[in-house]
Amino acid sequence: MKKKIAGLLALLFAMAAALTGCSKGTIDSAAEAMNVDGVSVPLGELNFYLRYQQVQMQRFYGSLFGEDFMNQDLMGLGVPYGETVRDSAIETMEEFYIVEAHAEELGISLSDEEKAAAAESAKAFLAANDQKTLSAMSADEPTVTHVLELMALQSKARADRAATIDREVDPEEAAQKRISYVMSSKSEIDEEGNETELTEVELAEKMVQMTEILADAKESGDLSAAAAARDLTASTLTYGKNDSALDEPVRKAADALSEGELSDVIEAEDGYYIVYMESTYDEEATQQEVEIILSERETEAYNAWYDSLKEAAEITTNDKLIGTLSFERNFMPPSEEEASEEEPSVEEELSEE
Repeated sequence: MKKKIAGLLALLFAMAAALTGCSKGTIDSAAEAMNVDGVSVPLGELNFYLRYQQVQMQRFYGSLFGEDFMNQDLMGLGVPYGETVRDSAIETMEEFYIVEAHAEELGISLSDEEKAAAAESAKAFLAANDQKTLSAMSADEPTVTHVLELMALQSKARADRAATIDREVDPEEAAQKRISYVMSSKSEIDEEGNETELTEVELAEKMVQMTEILADAKESGDLSAAAAARDLTASTLTYGKNDSALDEPVRKAADALSEGELSDVIEAEDGYYIVYMESTYDEEATQQEVEIILSERETEAYNAWYDSLKEAAEITTNDKLIGTLSFERNFMPPSEEEASEEEPSVEEELSEE
């Protein structure tokens, strides 16, 4: 367990030390940010968890949207992205505290060894970062230790609920077919993103083009090459019983094919298609679908337990105080070498137990 909790902070170690930006004053870490069923959630814990999320997002989004991406309206919601992240952090901290309050009902807890490992990891984190970084994150030993414990406990709760699901999956529900297809759109999009419907004459030309591709593919047995010869690209996908990735006319035509067969030219709402059935049973994709189905069941089992607890909980938030958690500080992403050496998260490693 020692390695498991320490692994949680691997990314944080790499990024927190590169904290940039000036401070506009320190926060009152002991102040009550939220109250969950009579239990006070310190602002420092919320701030630490929020910064943990921020540094991870900096790695993924910083290079795309710039260092100040947290203050941009990336989602088109009319609010800075940082506020969306902060709202999510609030919900997660609420969840942590509700899980902590009801963990005994599931018969789960952290062992003395696990608690000691959390404390040791917290000390290591504090030793690895300078005071400016630690102050910006509200990172002291009790705060980091407790947040680590909360995360590990929530992972245990998920694992406990996951163990209750039915792991039998209907083969028909999971079965996946693999096709390749060529599509020619009924519209055009210009450089500014404006979409224009094609004229009847242009649509007729598209139909002629697709008919020629089909004839060449039947002769050569290579749909991809036939499409490329006319500046179109063949794509491959897998689909199953409950998949909505294909338009109904395309799906119906695909389902009628045996392995190695080509469809006729199919007219759908958005364009013309030609489908080639590569496999009527893709074993690898089917196994992946089984894992997706089981994962969804696990999530549903956990949510069914947690949602009922949250609905009954009394939760208050100090919105004015929480609003002081701003995003003027930036975190630099780790190097590619550091990123490749990251350890699994607590969630991943606990699931292996």
